[in-house]
Amino acid sequence: MKINPTIFREYDIRGVAGIKFSEQEIRLYEKWYGPFPGVTITLDVARAIGKGFGTDIRRRGGKEILVGHEMRPFADELTNAFISGIRSTGCNVTDLGVSLTPIVYFTVIHKSFDGGVNVTGSHNVYFFNGFKIMEKNARPIAGEELQKIREMVEKEEWISDKEGTYRSADGYPAYKEYMLDHIKLSRAFRVVIDCGNGSAGMFAPDLFRSLGCEVIELYTDPDARFPNHTPDPQYSQYCADLEKKVLEAHADLGIGFDADGDRVGFVNEQGKFVEADLTMLVFAKDVLSRFPGKKILYTVKSSQLPAELVPQYGGIPVMHRNGHAPIKETLLRDPGVVFAAEDTAHFFFAEDYFKIDDGLFAAAKLLEMMDRRQVPFSSLLEGIPERVRTPEIKLPCADEKKTEIVARICENLRGRFPSVLLDGIRIQVSETGWGLIRQSNTAPYLSVRAEGASEAEVLKIKNILADELEKFPAIMDRLNRSAVATLTGKLGWV
Repeated sequence: MKINPTIFREYDIRGVAGIKFSEQEIRLYEKWYGPFPGVTITLDVARAIGKGFGTDIRRRGGKEILVGHEMRPFADELTNAFISGIRSTGCNVTDLGVSLTPIVYFTVIHKSFDGGVNVTGSHNVYFFNGFKIMEKNARPIAGEELQKIREMVEKEEWISDKEGTYRSADGYPAYKEYMLDHIKLSRAFRVVIDCGNGSAGMFAPDLFRSLGCEVIELYTDPDARFPNHTPDPQYSQYCADLEKKVLEAHADLGIGFDADGDRVGFVNEQGKFVEADLTMLVFAKDVLSRFPGKKILYTVKSSQLPAELVPQYGGIPVMHRNGHAPIKETLLRDPGVVFAAEDTAHFFFAEDYFKIDDGLFAAAKLLEMMDRRQVPFSSLLEGIPERVRTPEIKLPCADEKKTEIVARICENLRGRFPSVLLDGIRIQVSETGWGLIRQSNTAPYLSVRAEGASEAEVLKIKNILADELEKFPAIMDRLNRSAVATLTGKLGWV
């Protein structure tokens, strides 16, 4: 079967899903990602991928598959097509309906399924959708294993068997029961929860009320087109309304979830957005107080602060490549790792949990820490050195071109600066200053970031990176040097 190979990404399957898009929608896509590729995940493609996934699980010796989906345009049709493909291989399907990625993870582990999938576009704009697939124990099927499924689909080398069974189920009650058994709060925190109209709004308010919190809801009604803001808590601009609401409500904490619930961002009681780079240090310090000498994973895209502070907290910092799938692989393989985090607001807990990224669990753990120490969130951030850093800057770049461009940039820069080549290139410009260029493994863009002791240092690093990037015609028209010359300039730097 002919498919667009770029939908099989490093950690999951993701593409433009639907039947037809308006000119306005196409312009929106091109603003973010460059030339519109057309629809890359049709119902036929979804059905074929379901056949490939079902065949993969059968060859691993399994037959029982759990399916959930995020609320998005075309999600019901896409999920039904995917399920029909799975069942054609003889696998039995349990369908959770609208769910969250961490609820799917939890249920696969808790109920011993042989495999699972959440149909989700994650943080991408609404016309993206795809499949996060996993085998037993919620171990991600990613990398080369995912490419083998792609080859199977292209060659149509799948198992055909008597149609598997289908049943519907609700994964939330058992998930909620686990949370209430493992998270205990002695006071009623006032929290504002912003779900950006994503699927998390169907679960998060109820969970936190059940934990004893007073919940003020913001954009919790699911709307598949995300009319108020993109549900992406990595970025402060998407938490602006949350900041205002925390101040207005005199809340203890603002909690922002992404659409499928595996990521979470926070606003402290002073109405200030707190970057995931800093939140991870709060979690790391707390975990190491109980597990001294253990490892803390942070990614190549994260701040330099974990390398400096984790040893002071009594732990071992380990820089890791980006992505939830490779991080989970390391967590499952290495019992010495007790916590991991990404700057994208994924948090992975080994203590009292299953080494999965779960935004709801992370938010509950933060409240538990505030309760145990009887301090506000802002107090937990005290003692962390001030640094200036950019957010993750996304430069549109076609999937077909980004690998070669990053490889050439690595070759150009590695001889000029001390470099880390775990994932793209991270150059060390000074004791405190570094810059990064890597390709996104989830969408058609390059990821750029810089950090330093001062704004001047960060601007210097941004210009070093821009000098390299503008050598490539595929990127040059997306750059604007006057914007690069300001810390928050965004023209061309989405």
